[in-house]
Amino acid sequence: MAESLKWACENGDIDAVKNHIGENKDLVNTIGSTGRYPLHFAADYGQTEIIEYLVSQGADVNMSDKHGITPLLAAIWEGHTKSVQVLLDNGAKKDGKAPDGSSYIDSAEKEEIKNILR
Repeated sequence: MAESLKWACENGDIDAVKNHIGENKDLVNTIGSTGRYPLHFAADYGQTEIIEYLVSQGADVNMSDKHGITPLLAAIWEGHTKSVQVLLDNGAKKDGKAPDGSSYIDSAEKEEIKNILR
C-alpha cells in the first residue's frame, strides 16, 4: 500500500482515496508495510466518509492487522463514536477480543461507545 493512500485515509482525503482504489481496487484489502490495512487507518483517525467508501468497495470490516486489531477496535480505542457505529452498521463483529484478551466493551473508555456495544 502506498504511503500516499495511508495519508489520505488518515486525513480524510476522499478524492485521493478514490483515485488510489480506482487505479487498483485490490488496494482496499492490501496490507501495508506497517501491517495495517487502509480501513484501519481511517478507523484510527475517525474518518467515517473514508470508512464508508472503503466498505462500499469491498473492505473487510473484520480483518485484523498484524497485532490482532480490527478496525472496530481501533475506533473504540481512539474514541471515535461515529466510526464505531458506521463499522457496526456495516457488519463489524462486536464480540471480538483485544490483544490483551479484554472484550471490546471493556476496551472502550467512552460510555457512549460502551452503550453502542451493549
